[in-house]
Amino acid sequence: MRELKEYVGNCRGHGGRAPEGYLDFSAPLNPLGTPEVIKKLILEAVTKGAYSKYPDYEYDRLRGAIAGFYGIEAEGVVPLNGASEALYLLLLTLRPDTLVVFEPTFGDHGCLSKTVGLKIVPLQYIESGLSYELPMQALRNISALRGSKALVMLSNPNNPTGAVLSIDQVKEVLEVFTDSVVVVDEAYLELCYSCDSAGSLRLTKSYDNLVVLRSLTKIYVVPGLRVGFLYTSNAKLANVVENSRPPWNVNSIAEEVFSTALSEHAGELKSFISLSRDVVRLEGEHLSRGLKSLGLTVYRSSVPYFLVKHDRVTTSEVVKALSQRGIYIKDASVYLGLSQYHARVAVRLRHENEVLLSAYREVLQSVCKQED
Repeated sequence: MRELKEYVGNCRGHGGRAPEGYLDFSAPLNPLGTPEVIKKLILEAVTKGAYSKYPDYEYDRLRGAIAGFYGIEAEGVVPLNGASEALYLLLLTLRPDTLVVFEPTFGDHGCLSKTVGLKIVPLQYIESGLSYELPMQALRNISALRGSKALVMLSNPNNPTGAVLSIDQVKEVLEVFTDSVVVVDEAYLELCYSCDSAGSLRLTKSYDNLVVLRSLTKIYVVPGLRVGFLYTSNAKLANVVENSRPPWNVNSIAEEVFSTALSEHAGELKSFISLSRDVVRLEGEHLSRGLKSLGLTVYRSSVPYFLVKHDRVTTSEVVKALSQRGIYIKDASVYLGLSQYHARVAVRLRHENEVLLSAYREVLQSVCKQED
């Protein structure tokens, strides 16, 4: 087990901080950008002065729109200030003695756990060829944690590896940790072209220890609005989390936009999701081939990002050299279990991906020439 202090490096290690004017490949978002209907609704909300009013702190309209769009019960929906807020609320309400985390993974769990003195048990994904796999044997041998007051976290698809778990694998995790709450973060599921769009939501009726997280910012490219939701069929758990949620955690513009979009433009948004998946597949395959042609190890992925590994040069050197060319990628060494040679590269549109590949080629040639 890793010492807790080793998790500090993962605190606030997020992408999306590219300087103005840079091509940002550090923050994976929908390559298509924000759909026109969402842009229109944002402008309408601003014009109507939504920002000058408090949002409805019970979020009845937003909760109902989310439930209708995803085919779930409104009573189990907890609106969030981005899916990342869920961890803070769950730690506050459940007060677990252990946090079990499938690593590497995105999140602030490192610094948050250190702050509250929470023990972390990492379960490391296993590198297998060009993919990462769930550590099933370690999972089956973790019987010592069964019955403990644990909170279990995994992302599916996994960020940053791109690994996708089957529904049966998610079930196995749930059945190992029957006495714990299992949180499945599906922030990128709607952008995953190999995934069933229902994801783990289909399991919630059968498992009352399951909590599913979804983000509305990745698919619709509105990270500045900060909106997502938590869902569970466990009415008691949903109520406890709801009562711990800050009363105005989703801002009035986000509330107005998505209450309307998900209820009145559902068909248009679902078509947009379908088209987005096609673009992620097409552009992802092209970018993957290009990165491999440069001699990089590129791990399998069906989401809008790739975990890559450099051979003769560290990622920090590559990040520095690319930034000098106006391009920003994610140094993935901040993730537990990855090395100084790993990076995460987002998928963008063709002409932008070509700019990245050209710059990457120049950087690698330059660095390797210096070493020779």
